[in-house]
Amino acid sequence: MNKLFYIFLIVFVQFGCQPKEDVISLQNPVPAKDTNTPNKPLPRDSSLYEKQFVKAGLVNIRDFDTNIRVVLLYNTEKNFIGKNFYNGLDQCYLPCAVATKLNNAQKHLKAAFPFYNLIVFDATRPWHVQKMMWDSLKMAPIFKYNYVARPDQYSLHNYGAAVDIGIINENGVLLDMGTPFDFFGELAHPKFEADNLANGSLSKIAYCNRILLRKTMMKAGFYPISSEWWHFNACNKVYAAENFSLIP
Repeated sequence: MNKLFYIFLIVFVQFGCQPKEDVISLQNPVPAKDTNTPNKPLPRDSSLYEKQFVKAGLVNIRDFDTNIRVVLLYNTEKNFIGKNFYNGLDQCYLPCAVATKLNNAQKHLKAAFPFYNLIVFDATRPWHVQKMMWDSLKMAPIFKYNYVARPDQYSLHNYGAAVDIGIINENGVLLDMGTPFDFFGELAHPKFEADNLANGSLSKIAYCNRILLRKTMMKAGFYPISSEWWHFNACNKVYAAENFSLIP
């Protein structure tokens, strides 16, 4: 990655950014951690989903780096449907190859901004949860497509090959990205960022933070989509179907 770009970002963020506080950080602030302390094993199988993930060979991302924050918003009612779908799942499980990429993204971020960490909003999502989301969204199917994948068209989340991600600072505050997670309007779409920046709908701070997130994730092998600033794919569906297990 261009070192001059990182230098610009460091100066811009330190002297020009005042991140907006988010309810996530206010509820669960992240304490300062000694990054040299070996990771402690976390208890397994804290929910039925964790048992399913462990059986499928998935790994807990916090076994790679405990500084990666995990707040699965579908384990709360603070999501666009307003329902808890995970019933206690509070850990991020991924195929080992995807977890390795995410761990590398965290390393790239820390190398440029030692006081920043990644935060995971969603990761592996069982197919039956995908169907529950579809069924719970009360609107015409033609509009549902903009919010959640159809049950007959598997999402990369169902293979553990997609993650929903943000960045928090040393106080656990979510950086200003222009919209909250799960905001389904054009302001959340990367493809409209230039126009939204030009007309003032998207601030320069939020734009800068989105660029940092994308460059960090892409350097680790993920790629973004055009409609959600938080969503990143580790591969395409063909590769996922051939190399990862579908989580039913």
